Amino acid sequence: MPPTTPTTAAPRIPAAPYREVTLAAVVTGLLIGVGMTATFTYAGMTLGFSTSGSTVAAILGWGVLRGMLRRGTIVENNIVQTIASSLNTTAGGVVFTVPVLFLLPDTQFDFWQAAGASVAGALLGVGFVIPIRKQMIEVERLLFPSGTAVAAILRSPAEGLGKSRLLLVGATVSALFFFLKNTDRFEGIETSLPKSIDLGQWLGLPPYVQASASLSMFALGIGFIAGRNGLFVLAGSVVSYWVITPLVVAWGWGPAGGEYDPQAVGGAIHSALTRPLGIGMLLGGALSGVFLMAPAIRAALTTLRAASQRNAGSTPSAGRDEMPIGVLYASVALAVVTLFTITVAGLGFETDPVGSIVRGLLVAVVGSLWVWFSSIVIAQATGMTDWTPLSGMALLAVVILMYLTGGAVAPTVMLGAAVSVACSLSADMMQDLKTGQLVGSRPARQQFVQLACCGLGPIIALSVIALLWQSGPNGANGFGPGTAIAVPQADALRAVIEQVQGGSIDWTRYGAGALVGAVLSLSGLPGLGVIVGISMYLGISIVLPYGLGAIARELLALLRGADWCESTGTPLAVGLIVGDGLTTLLFASLTVLGALR
Repeated sequence: MPPTTPTTAAPRIPAAPYREVTLAAVVTGLLIGVGMTATFTYAGMTLGFSTSGSTVAAILGWGVLRGMLRRGTIVENNIVQTIASSLNTTAGGVVFTVPVLFLLPDTQFDFWQAAGASVAGALLGVGFVIPIRKQMIEVERLLFPSGTAVAAILRSPAEGLGKSRLLLVGATVSALFFFLKNTDRFEGIETSLPKSIDLGQWLGLPPYVQASASLSMFALGIGFIAGRNGLFVLAGSVVSYWVITPLVVAWGWGPAGGEYDPQAVGGAIHSALTRPLGIGMLLGGALSGVFLMAPAIRAALTTLRAASQRNAGSTPSAGRDEMPIGVLYASVALAVVTLFTITVAGLGFETDPVGSIVRGLLVAVVGSLWVWFSSIVIAQATGMTDWTPLSGMALLAVVILMYLTGGAVAPTVMLGAAVSVACSLSADMMQDLKTGQLVGSRPARQQFVQLACCGLGPIIALSVIALLWQSGPNGANGFGPGTAIAVPQADALRAVIEQVQGGSIDWTRYGAGALVGAVLSLSGLPGLGVIVGISMYLGISIVLPYGLGAIARELLALLRGADWCESTGTPLAVGLIVGDGLTTLLFASLTVLGALR
């Protein structure tokens, strides 16, 4: 028997690492993020609230990576949605505060000061959650429902690719419809589809009952995504315009029809009565939300203590999945210096150097501490309930900063924007990190790309705000290309600021609204007081298509099932939002350039 030749084991070839932070992922995330930020800035200005961008980014990410580039891993697409959502999330904090500087007379808007404050807030929002990620996600294992849902999309590339096609179909339909509504803005064309319909004429309603419905695809899409919660918005607006207004007229509490144009009576009653009630409900609901988050606040403080103890006893290798703590210190220091500089400049360093420096230091320190506290609370609340008291925390911040700045409006609004951006971004980052944990991403890589890219979002949002302002019919008469955009959150802030300055606050109506908003928020449905409050001062023309979308969602859920609404209806609805928003911005740009009327 011949001797056997010993065999040598084949050398083990290590598996190639999954692609994660790649040029394709970064560029795709930035492109999707810029488009989403522009779109949802417009949506937030019009409706006063928007929708999460992580799901949209994950769907579009598969469309680009697998549909166009024929490549892409799950963790690579997670980097796409992390970058895109970090840009988009900052739009909410900017939209709900900065436009008030356009609405207030004798208030100067400085683009770069607003951008600096918002970017500083973004850095704070990302930096402050780095030390608590492990405790909230790996130790306490908080659910973070939206982050878990995005992980399901990332795990299904084929399904995500199909949803991206549906999104493009919805965007195409929405863009075409917007174009047909605005053909009369081109030279030589005098006709177009109607931009709204007056339901009051069809239903035979009195002229003081406002019932005009805007033919808005993006409002329809956002209403569909909101579903059942959107019905509360519709109900609040219907009560405001179709119940309270007729009762006020019938009881003789409003302006007499003989003294005013009957068609203007509804608007007068809304401005004098239902709008203050709505603002009061917003404030009361938001503050009740903070009260309801008391368990989350205690849990957040416990989390912070546990994280500090764990980090104190850890070895250097134990933290290899986190960014170095020096990054947190550097980002916080940069943000504090930026807030200090903006405050000093806004308070008038030339006229009162000592006073402005003292106030600037106080505002920078107190503002940063408030962001730190709010970010932890909001991240904890997001993980527990997927709902956060952002409005309440931002409201309290503005009130505190008004006192610290001596009532200076511009620096207070900019600092309020920084707080809002930081709080919203902290919640978004924790959702993204939860998604990353479920799909196998490295936390440090997600933290790095979010920290590197988050500053672009506020600049995009501010550019969109300035563009829409310039494209309005008379500039200061309102936002928007050809028609006014309501900017309801900023308009509510404007009303409060003006009444505080003039000493004419109607405490009875604000107080009654705050009481109702607080009771609604204590009813068990998170944020109900805020939702109904917003609907009370929104124009009914935009709420009606929004409500129609919510009704459609509920009916289709009964007829086709909830799974069909999620897999087919939601991507189409997102497409309606994206197509309408981007086409609006295109027409606004052409208006500013003089190409459209």
